[in-house]
Amino acid sequence: MPSVKELRARARVDVGTFQAEYGPVALIQQPPSLVFQKVAQQMGRSRTVFMAHRSRLADRLVSMLQGFEHLQVLFLQPSSEGQVFAVGRLETSSLVVHDPSVSKFHALLRWSAADNTCYVRDSGSMNGTYVNTVQLGEEEQQLWDGDGLAFGDAQFLYVSTQTLHAHLNTAVPTSVR
Repeated sequence: MPSVKELRARARVDVGTFQAEYGPVALIQQPPSLVFQKVAQQMGRSRTVFMAHRSRLADRLVSMLQGFEHLQVLFLQPSSEGQVFAVGRLETSSLVVHDPSVSKFHALLRWSAADNTCYVRDSGSMNGTYVNTVQLGEEEQQLWDGDGLAFGDAQFLYVSTQTLHAHLNTAVPTSVR
């Protein structure tokens, strides 16, 4: 997974090329601590650790934005309408999240080409799925460009690659463009 800083060099390509290369949407996250990564990987199929706390989600989002350069970017590249991405702690998930608060099978992201966006649904996880610090119920919810998305304590920003490209492009000095 590249960091925002590593993607800066790609800001020089036009947005169409950027989207063709990386797909329509991205999840941006703060790299999990090595300790959490190791614990999550060692847990395997064992029970999820109960630790998520809603009050920390907003603070974590602000913290992420302050260290934006060091965030990791995961591009979702759906190949068909309705494609589903399984989110979980297991290595067999489409989106593996190495955090002990994430369930083995935590949530589903479903691509909608008609809306050019994803929909998220919690899969009965122990620590919940949150959109902009509001816990999802049983219903699927549409994600909007710039939404904060959390699986347990693992916090992400959901953005279109067009938005990410614009941000990367405005941060590149004029002499480099």
